Amino acid sequence: MTEWQDQEARNETVFRDLNEWTREENDLRLGVHRLLDTYLCECGDRRCTEPIELTPGEYEEIRTEPLRFLIALNHENPDSDTVLIENARFATVEKIYGEPSRIARATDPRRSTT
Repeated sequence: MTEWQDQEARNETVFRDLNEWTREENDLRLGVHRLLDTYLCECGDRRCTEPIELTPGEYEEIRTEPLRFLIALNHENPDSDTVLIENARFATVEKIYGEPSRIARATDPRRSTT
C-alpha cells in the first residue's frame, strides 16, 4: 500500500468519529425515534463535507463492521474501497485488505477494549 492510501484511511476514520459524535448527540437531544439524521461523507478527501441523510437503522447497519464507511455517491476510491451497497442517497464501502483496513479496525470507536 502507498502512503496516500494510509492517509486516506486516516481521513475516513476522522469523519467516522465525527459521525459517531453526531449520532450520540442526536440520540441525547432528539431521542432514538427519528426518521433521518444528517451525517458527513466519510470518503478519503479531507476537504469533503457533503451531507448524507440516513435512517438510524441504516447508520447502525454500516457501523456493525469496522471496515465499512458511509460515503456520498461516486466518492469511492477503487484503489482502496469496495462498494457494497448503493442507493439514491449514499453508498457503503469497505476498505480493502492491507494497511487501510488495519487502520480502520484499529481506530473503530465501537471496538471492544476488553
